[in-house]
Amino acid sequence: MSTDEVAALLLDEYDSEVSLPKKALHKLLYFAKDELESERITVDIPTFWYMYGTMAATTGTDLHTGGELDDAEVHCDITVDDIDRPDGTVRRARRAVRRTLERYYDLGLEGLTDRMYDDAPYAVQRHYRSIDKQLETADSEQMTLSFDRNVGATRETVFEIVESFPTESFPTYEDDLHIWYRLMSTELDSSRYEPAQAKKYSKVFWRLFCLELAVRENDGLTRERIEQELNLTSIEDAKEQLRSQLRDWEREKAKANARDDQTTRRAADALVLPHVDFEVLG
Repeated sequence: MSTDEVAALLLDEYDSEVSLPKKALHKLLYFAKDELESERITVDIPTFWYMYGTMAATTGTDLHTGGELDDAEVHCDITVDDIDRPDGTVRRARRAVRRTLERYYDLGLEGLTDRMYDDAPYAVQRHYRSIDKQLETADSEQMTLSFDRNVGATRETVFEIVESFPTESFPTYEDDLHIWYRLMSTELDSSRYEPAQAKKYSKVFWRLFCLELAVRENDGLTRERIEQELNLTSIEDAKEQLRSQLRDWEREKAKANARDDQTTRRAADALVLPHVDFEVLG
């Protein structure tokens, strides 16, 4: 059973007046594979790991999700009536899809995503999910009056990401990791800490890493197919743009720190010089 056939069943069985979110569809397709296989139905739903879990490859199918950065609604060109399968297969597929949707209704998108991350190939992915939640909470209205905006817990998760990062498997990303670490440490140490800025640093670093993750952790998809799925001309060019952004931020931070140090020295001199003059004159 193909990706668009399973999607047609999911959309047909989905019980809500609100349209199915794109992120939810990708996760439902991931879990539907196991449910369909338990019904002895062969499925062809290639997926790849990316920034926030797995994505189903939809290029060349009748399922349209709008790509990585597009918020367009999910649309499938075929309906259940277009599925050319034996009635028994369709009935079993409906059972499998209903079980998948029941899990979604019970757990919600966040709970379903947490369950997906139990299958993540690297521990660092689970730690990134934690920091993503922490930064999102810290940047929310409910935390704007909080004194530390969850700085302590966020700092611990930064350490966990550094310690768990698979540098042996991804040695060319170690410098990027260190730049991200320095940016985050400087931001978290600042008296003017801005969670929104920390989110920007983290998102760029994580997308950089996940572009390579997607190429390595997938169901037999080529680099070219991943590029199509993410609407990219070149994964390598996208990586270089992201690396350049991280380096630019680090240079900006270094210049800002130098200005702050100079201002601090001037302020200190302004306090010390009157006393020196007094002693000399006295």
